[in-house]
Amino acid sequence: MGIAGTFIFMIVIGAAIGAVTNHFAIQMLFRPYRPYYLFGKRVPFTPGLIPKRRDELAKQMGLMVTNHLLTPEGIKKRLMSDTVKKQALQFAEQFTHKMAASGMTVHEALAAIGINHPQEAADAWIDRFTDEKLSELYRKYEHRAIKEWLPGDVQEKLEEKVPMVADYILKRSSDYFESEEGKERLGNMIDDFLKARGMFGSMVQMFLGNSSLADRVLPELLKFLQNDETKKLLSDLLSQEWSKLKSYTLYEADEKWNAKDLLFSLKNRALTAFSAAPFFERPIGTLITRYEQDITGTYAPKLLEAALGGIAAHLEDGLKRLRLEEVVKEQVDQFPVERLEEMVLSISKKEFKMITYLGGLLGGIIGAIQALFVVLF
Repeated sequence: MGIAGTFIFMIVIGAAIGAVTNHFAIQMLFRPYRPYYLFGKRVPFTPGLIPKRRDELAKQMGLMVTNHLLTPEGIKKRLMSDTVKKQALQFAEQFTHKMAASGMTVHEALAAIGINHPQEAADAWIDRFTDEKLSELYRKYEHRAIKEWLPGDVQEKLEEKVPMVADYILKRSSDYFESEEGKERLGNMIDDFLKARGMFGSMVQMFLGNSSLADRVLPELLKFLQNDETKKLLSDLLSQEWSKLKSYTLYEADEKWNAKDLLFSLKNRALTAFSAAPFFERPIGTLITRYEQDITGTYAPKLLEAALGGIAAHLEDGLKRLRLEEVVKEQVDQFPVERLEEMVLSISKKEFKMITYLGGLLGGIIGAIQALFVVLF
């Protein structure tokens, strides 16, 4: 073989060895996928590097994600960025406009997300809540005088209203006795009074007649009801009764007048009159339209700022609780090696080919050097 043949032969052999070696080295990153055994001994280089180091790779990938990619600082920076806030506010504004134009009722909207019979639930909750609060207040103040738990300004206002109440009672009494029903009632009262007096009453009825006596008594009765002294007398009586009432405890008031039952009865009547049902039958659009400007201009930015601030404040603790490194590790463990090989090769196919060609080039150069040494020595 001549010198040229020696050079060509050595270059081709070196290039082939270099290319094939690099090609197998690349293949051995992933293959074989599982270990092979011969006579009970594991065959060397099985499985491939990545399948063999899969657990360590998964662990390191989890640590890389939590320590360098999804860090609390990076997520906080992203959350508090102007871009995120702007996008969130735009979404809130679009959603508010959409809801303002909706004809869906509150009941229908809640039913759409799986909440049925909301008005009954709301009324029942309000009833339980008010019962609990009233019972709690009653237990707290049942042995204390009314004047001790009733605010001072409320007591003063009630005392100031006593003359007005007295004037109202007297005025209503005057109006009643001036009516036909009142005159008839007055006549019946006089008749009953005279009957109770026996012969004396019969003589008075015989001489004057019942209607005549009622007509004579009525003006005097009206004068009495409209007299300032009568008003003062009634005001004093009401003030005295109010002073007595203030000294009672809730427990005593309950024993005398069933105050507790009366209180709960009034509460039930009030809740019946102010049921939540009409609210749930109103269209969402009418409710939102009324406050649309406030929602988009004031409430949404404040709520967003508070929400993002709360998330940022508890983000680090939340990420620790999520244990993302374990999540990543589990996902990598479950990821098929075949699919991983396919992904890597699809991304770096050209680069791997160049590595193979580079191995052939280096092998060829080494073969040429070897041929040179053979010729020279």
